[in-house]
Amino acid sequence: MESLTKTCRNFRNSANEIKTSAAADTTVLSAWYDKYGTDILRYCFMFLGNRPDAEDATQETFLKVWRNIGRFEARDGCSPKTWIIKIAGNTCRDYLRKGWRKRECRLITPEDLQRLGNAPDGDRELILDVMNLPEKYRQVILLVFWCGMTIREAAECISTSESTVFRRLEKAKKMIA
Repeated sequence: MESLTKTCRNFRNSANEIKTSAAADTTVLSAWYDKYGTDILRYCFMFLGNRPDAEDATQETFLKVWRNIGRFEARDGCSPKTWIIKIAGNTCRDYLRKGWRKRECRLITPEDLQRLGNAPDGDRELILDVMNLPEKYRQVILLVFWCGMTIREAAECISTSESTVFRRLEKAKKMIA
């Protein structure tokens, strides 16, 4: 009987630790959403080309973050933003692979981008030029210039070398010019 009581106490203590851990994870997730949610939405919008899909991808991104928040480790200076944007990029690529998206014509207008990203009027042409770049070049432009990441963070985010990111940036600049 004494061992059963001890087991019950251990179970209650474990349950309390799980509740405390879940509450801490929810608090961290909420803080990350408040801090990075708009940036992730903008990134998904630029990646996918329309607001409804961008909102869905953003929601799915933070759902994946919540499910895997225990796996996040800030190693080698990796920030939560880098980790979340990497998840967002993978989520957006999954959306682009879906068959129903390939059959729909979804064009972005500069007005859509201005409403979402508060872009100045003079940036319309630049925004459209960036949107017309191939994905690998558009992605590094978005990470470095739109999301404000360093080349190192962008490289970490897309799992490539810093020199590759730098070369892609240079080529993207030439393509736009």
